[in-house]
Amino acid sequence: MNIARLSSKGQLVLPQGIRKSLDLRTGDELAIILEDGGVRLLPLPKRKLSEVLDRLPGHRPRLAEGQDLLQAEAEIAREMWKKHAG
Repeated sequence: MNIARLSSKGQLVLPQGIRKSLDLRTGDELAIILEDGGVRLLPLPKRKLSEVLDRLPGHRPRLAEGQDLLQAEAEIAREMWKKHAG
């Protein structure tokens, strides 16, 4: 089991083994999802979805009513995680 400690500033350092297995580097982003009284961290794609979509003419993400782009990216990260952990 890997254990991390929360600092007085609210910062959490992921153990090196976890960072290596997920290929996480400085500046990478993780979606934080509250789930069943706990927290799930999901790595977001290295490039933000919005950056990729902005380069494709005429392509914008289909967002559910009330959903913002960050929520859409988190959902994509969840789906990627399910496929990877599968």
